[in-house]
Amino acid sequence: MLISAGIRAKIMNVEVFLSYLTSEQVLIGARNALILGTLALVVASVIGLAVALMRVSGNPILAALSATYVYFFRGTPMLIQLLFWFNALPTMFQRVHLAVPFTDIVLVDAPTTAVVTPFVAALAGLALAEGAYMAEIIRASILAVDKGQRAAARAIGMTEYQVLRHIVIPQAGRIIIPAGGNQYIMLLKSTSLASAIGFLELLRITTDIYSSNFMVVELLAVAAFWYLVMTAFATAVQTALEKTFPQR
Repeated sequence: MLISAGIRAKIMNVEVFLSYLTSEQVLIGARNALILGTLALVVASVIGLAVALMRVSGNPILAALSATYVYFFRGTPMLIQLLFWFNALPTMFQRVHLAVPFTDIVLVDAPTTAVVTPFVAALAGLALAEGAYMAEIIRASILAVDKGQRAAARAIGMTEYQVLRHIVIPQAGRIIIPAGGNQYIMLLKSTSLASAIGFLELLRITTDIYSSNFMVVELLAVAAFWYLVMTAFATAVQTALEKTFPQR
């Protein structure tokens, strides 16, 4: 019914849609969104693993710190976090100075505005927020591994590190794949939030284009098409991983 109503109302010019579908600017935006989303997932997975291990370590201090991290970053909107990293951080710290301890080697010494670019701010905001979700996914996957297997491994003399590396992590990794794939899809779509801080991802570029030619529906349809393509890519990767590493 909606499609029929749209056709009758002629809300979209198909020729304009097709002309922008493979334009260089739009393809650059789709590429930037894919790169940002993929890097954010990688960083978030590393953060999530560390936080999840802290949460299940049995150490009350580490568990409290990890729980606080998850509560804070999962409880605040991603958009607010992106805006904070891009706007507030350069105000709080005028200059970034990083050096190797006990040496004269300087890694970074530059104004914060030169270091915290829209890409860096978007990556930090998305990765830290997603890290909280990945921490809970990984923690649940670790706890899902049968405790009897851990007890059996300890009984034959394996250390806690060996149990974690050879028994828990391989099985938890298989459990993580479906939920992790869903988070990757969500993260690819969440890259559109980076348009608020000026990062040239897909939505920002299509918005800039229709702001000048007023072809709003056509350009939004182009953006939606490429988000669907990225989602299809993520789904294909998830399906391949699930077939390669089945849970049982």
